[in-house]
Amino acid sequence: RRSPPATPDMDSVVQNICREVKLLGVQGRNVDLEHVLNRHIGGIRFDQCCARYLVQGLGQAKECKASLSVLDCFQKRSLEMDAHLASASMVTCRKMSEWAQAVQILRKMVDGRWEGNAITYNAAVSACEKCGQWAQALQLFREMA
Repeated sequence: RRSPPATPDMDSVVQNICREVKLLGVQGRNVDLEHVLNRHIGGIRFDQCCARYLVQGLGQAKECKASLSVLDCFQKRSLEMDAHLASASMVTCRKMSEWAQAVQILRKMVDGRWEGNAITYNAAVSACEKCGQWAQALQLFREMA
């Protein structure tokens, strides 16, 4: 008898996605992350946990733009962002010195169904701090209070 095909574990999926994104970048090709995700996700449920893992893995692989593209794919599938996914995305923004993107992610959360928390505000403030955007960082502190 044949055993059913094993579902890939999240680590190997993220590694394969990072490898492919890096290869496409080296080749100078545009990365269609939606296409890459569809090819590799397979039997894994694409939820907040999966998206967060991808954001973190791609960020660590220094594929920050692809990392942030995970959010677009997530939203296209009408899935709700949670604090952990938002924070992971904002940490990636900080690494890229994309403070405005971090603030935009926070705004999407606050404008959505739930408010940001200390963790998400801290991630956005940290991105602003790294880029010397002190006025924006202070504004976020005021909103948090």
